Order: sequence, then structure tokens, then C-alpha cells
Amino acid sequence: MQKDLIKVPEKGTYKGQLFNYWSDEFRQTNADHSAYIALNFAGVLDACRSKLNSLIQHHRQHVSDAADGARHSRAIERLQNTMSGAAMSYESCFRRH
Repeated sequence: MQKDLIKVPEKGTYKGQLFNYWSDEFRQTNADHSAYIALNFAGVLDACRSKLNSLIQHHRQHVSDAADGARHSRAIERLQNTMSGAAMSYESCFRRH
């Protein structure tokens, strides 16, 4: 699996300060809207969305395996609990309203 790095804003810049503020807020509250705001300020929302979707798709292909199915289910759950997963969850809920 290829490991693409997602760039976040440089430290010391205004965008970097906003990203740090909202990502700290996410870590403390685990609020979906904080994750969405942080990734949006960083300018990496689309990159995170595509990476998260590809990782989840990879694990979903292997969920039905008898030997490793539980491990892949746990991996999906961990992905959904990341900042990217929370942001995508917030975005999908926002679109439904």
C-alpha cells in the first residue's frame, strides 16, 4: 500500500495556528465539526477524504475473510475515529440536512 503524506500548514503561519487550535479542540472534545474545520483550514480536506475512503475500501474488501475479518473491522473502526473520519462524518451529516 502506497503511503501518501498529507501536508498540513507550516508552523508559525496563520493557517498553521488555526489548524493547531482546531486539531487540539478535536483531541479534547472529539467533535466532528472541529475536525472538519481543522482539515478545512489546513487545505487538506479533499486529500483526507480520498485517503480515508481508499483505506476503508481496502479494509472492507477483507472484512469477510474468516481469519482476518475482525482485524479489518477494527481497522475500519479506528479509521472512523480519526480526525479525517470525524470530518467526513460531519460532512455527510451536514449534506443530509
